[in-house]
Amino acid sequence: MAVNGIGGGLSAYTQYQNMAATTKKTDATKTADTAADTGVTVEFSEEAKEAAAAAKAAETETTEENKVDEKQAARDALIKSLNEQLDAHTQQMQNLVTQLLGGKPQENGWSLAETYRKLAEAADPETIEQAKKDIAEDGEWGVEKTSERMFQMAKALSGDDPTKADEMIAAVKKGLKQATEAWGEDLPDISQKTVDATIKKLEQWRDGLTTNQNSADKVAEKTQSYLSNQAQAYTIAGVA
Repeated sequence: MAVNGIGGGLSAYTQYQNMAATTKKTDATKTADTAADTGVTVEFSEEAKEAAAAAKAAETETTEENKVDEKQAARDALIKSLNEQLDAHTQQMQNLVTQLLGGKPQENGWSLAETYRKLAEAADPETIEQAKKDIAEDGEWGVEKTSERMFQMAKALSGDDPTKADEMIAAVKKGLKQATEAWGEDLPDISQKTVDATIKKLEQWRDGLTTNQNSADKVAEKTQSYLSNQAQAYTIAGVA
């Protein structure tokens, strides 16, 4: 019993010394924090608390910045992918034009629409069949897939900000006007349906809730390219 009593006394004394040493290392204040592992109450200085708070705030800020960077990287990747798809199809169309025209230059006075009508007359059955597949309901240049690409491009260029949806809608309409002028006459019905579908998607995204002019110009430019490519496939398919 005596040994146990001495041991208990030494243990209590040791704990007291440790607590005193811990307390001495800090500037006492009125606010106390409890160490969960020992049950010992330790008071921290205001400077220590402010430093801890600042470190926590910096960590939170860094995390938020990383999230923003990740979102921007995702938007950049999407824009790059959509641009690559558009460039690839545009090149495909240009190659087809060169092939069907036999390397001859376009005649003066021809509109783009007239050029593709001439190409359609010279197209082989395989090319016509592929064009029909492209503009079908589930085709790469059908209303749904084309409008979805236009919608995703507009979203990405706006910084994924729904408050800018109205400016994106205006940019799509501007692109339609530019595409019509480049085509030389009214675009095929499929193009108007595609624009209508794109605007509907943007309106739904807007969520009742406007992008800078540079982004709007880019959306208009992409809209023109998408619609021009779609109209070309439509014409080659022999339905316009």
